Order: sequence, then structure tokens, then C-alpha cells
Amino acid sequence: MNNLIKVRKFILKSFIFFSLLIPAQSTKAQESKNFASLTEVLELVKNNNSLFKNADFQTQLAELTRKTAVGNVLNPRIPTSFQSIDNVNQQVSYLPGAAFGMPAGTFKEVTMGQQYISTLNIQPQFDLFNMANIAQIKTAKINEQLVENQNQMNEQILFDKINSIYSNILSFNAQKETILENIVTAENILKITQNKFNEGISRKQELNEAEVNLINLQDKLEQIEMNTKIQYQSLNLFFENLISPTLLQSLWDVQKQDSVVKTNNQLMVQNAALQTQMAEQEYKILKYQNIPVVSFTSNYNWQNLSNDRFFSKNSSWINYNYVGLKITYDLPTTVLKLSNAKSKSFQAEILKNNAEHSLKEAESKNNQLILEYEKATKQLLNFQKIYELKKDTYEKNFNQYSENILPLDKLLISQNDLIMSKLNIISALANIEFTKNRIDINNRY
Repeated sequence: MNNLIKVRKFILKSFIFFSLLIPAQSTKAQESKNFASLTEVLELVKNNNSLFKNADFQTQLAELTRKTAVGNVLNPRIPTSFQSIDNVNQQVSYLPGAAFGMPAGTFKEVTMGQQYISTLNIQPQFDLFNMANIAQIKTAKINEQLVENQNQMNEQILFDKINSIYSNILSFNAQKETILENIVTAENILKITQNKFNEGISRKQELNEAEVNLINLQDKLEQIEMNTKIQYQSLNLFFENLISPTLLQSLWDVQKQDSVVKTNNQLMVQNAALQTQMAEQEYKILKYQNIPVVSFTSNYNWQNLSNDRFFSKNSSWINYNYVGLKITYDLPTTVLKLSNAKSKSFQAEILKNNAEHSLKEAESKNNQLILEYEKATKQLLNFQKIYELKKDTYEKNFNQYSENILPLDKLLISQNDLIMSKLNIISALANIEFTKNRIDINNRY
């Protein structure tokens, strides 16, 4: 019985040990890495995120399309066939009997043809002049540029998302510092209020409010910590959950950065221009399909005939072949072809108008980014002034409360105002960091 108890205890301990070991091993799969700037984050994301792997495949696919278009200029084809036929029941013909010495008016049954026939047929051919296929080369080259442009646009969108998460984490870290400082202050206020209550100077309601103030700040701290974890999880996903990042940059360093001078991004303009070129080129191809195609054509045949069996020693071989030119022309009367060409011409005009508009839109967006940065910078200056005033008010109120001159509610209001003014500064700094990084990302392309 004692041995059985010992075995059960051993199994239980082993189960607990392995259950603790498995999570520990799974966390080791993620590599911890520190980042001092957004640039470092973006560079590493570029090496790990599936978007860039897919972009490489799309680039290779576009390159393959271009090579295929080059090959289709000649469009080499070699249709080949081989067949062996056993004419089990051959056709019977009735010939005039007089030709065989028989009485006039009679007929002789004659089986004509070969029973065993094997044929090999090879038909090499290629195009000598095909304007539609020649035009496909330029279309494929434009497509390569479009794919590259679209990959860059997708990369910019991804980097903007990371920038947003990065700025949020910096903001939450700064908020956490502020709340921690004010928790210490709230604990001090609670201690003073407790002493006043013990001395009979303060009421129980004031003690409750001081404690509620501390609890609220602790709750804010917990919410900030949870939000920070959520943001980090979102950031981990951009590394395909292979890396567990830690951001070392402080939001307060934003004030030391150089101001933004200009921004310029032409991806949208390039995309609209390439789409217009693609539509115009496709319109040309549809027109070129009405031009005759000149091709080299040939045919090589080897045939084996026998009445004994396939490939008999006594069989006869017949070889015949030809070479020549072939002109293929589809008269431009197909309604669908005419409709497609006209439709493509309308699309090209629409895209041309879109390209002109995108130029103005890109200029507007670039200017808007600068204005947003300037707006956030000026707002920061105002929030800093407000903070200094709120700080002075709070310090005076705290001294008056300590001297029993000011009621607690006035002090708590001034503390909350001070916290809000500090959080406003953090929000402005985060906005500056986000906008500046967005401009830097914008200027990459």
C-alpha cells in the first residue's frame, strides 16, 4: 500500500514538472530583442514578415510573365502524334469483272488498303510576325513595374500600422510613468488624510475620497499595463510571433529630435500612371489582334504499312513532308473583339483622368502631413504651458491642504487636472512621434 502511494506521488510530481516545463519551452521559441528606434523595428520586420516573402513571389511571377511574353513572340510549337491502327474489318470494293477476265456485267470483290498502319506525325511551326504577341512584351514590363509599385505601397501601409503601434507603446510607457508618480502622491495624500482623521480634524468622507482617488489611479495603471500588453502582442504578430520585442526609446526623447522640413511620396502617382500605361498597351494589343499573323509551318510524316502485322519485315515505309508559310487572319467582324477594344479605350481615358487627379491628391497629402506635424508641435507648446500652470496650482493647493486651509476635494481636483495636463503632453508627444515617423516612412518611397 505504501509503495502504491509513493508511485502515485511520483506520477503527480512528474505531471506537475512537465506541465510547468512545456510552457517554459514554448516561450523559449520566441527570441527576445530590444529596439532603440522604429527604424530597427522596421528593418527586422522586413526580414520576418510574410508580406515581404509574398512580395518576392509576386516579383518572380511578374518576371516569369515577362519571359513568357518574350517566348510567345515566336510562339514555337511542335504538335506530335503517333498512332497504330489495326483495320480488323477492311472495306470491300466491287470492281468490274471484265477487268479480271470475267464476263461483262459481273463484279469482283476486292479488299483494298493495308490492315496494319502506324503513323508518326511531327509539325514544327512558329510565328514570324505577330504584332499582338510582340506588344505583350511591353505589357509584361509595365506589369513588373506595377507589381513592384504595389509591393512598395503594401510595405508602406504595413510600416504605417507598425508606426501606430510603436507610438502607442511609447505613449503607454510614458503614461505609466506619470500614473506611478501620481500613485506615490495619492498615497501621500491618503497618509496625510488618515493622520488628520486620526486627529479628528478630517471627516470619514474625506478619508474615503482619498482612498478612492488612490484606487482610481491604481486602476488606470492596470488598464495601461493591459493595453501595453495588447499592443506588444500586435507588434509580435508583425514578426510572425518569432520575436518578443522590447522598446527602449523614451517618448520624452521626441522633444530632442530635429524638426521635419519636407515630405514627398509619389507612389500613388506612379501607380496611377502605370495603370494608365497598362490600359493603353492592352488597347493596342486588342487592335493588333486584327493584323494578320505570319507563321512558319511544316509537317514530317513517317508511315509503316503491312498486311502481316505491325512493323513486319516485309512492310513498306512511306515518308512525306512539307514546309511553308501560313498567314492567319481573323476578319475584324467579331462583335466581342470590337466591343472589348472600345471598352478598353474608355478605361484608358478614365485612368488617364485618375492619374491627373492622383498627382494633385499626392501633393495635398504630402502637404497635409507637414501641417499635421506643425499642428502637433504647436499643441505641445500649449500643453506644456498649461502643465506648468496646473503644476503650480497643485503644489500650492497641496501646501494649503497640508496646513488645513484647503478642503480635500479641491486638492483632488487640482491633482486630476495636473494628471490630465501631463497626459495631454504625452498625447501630443506621441502624435509628434507618429507623424514624424510617418513622414520618414513616406519619404522612403
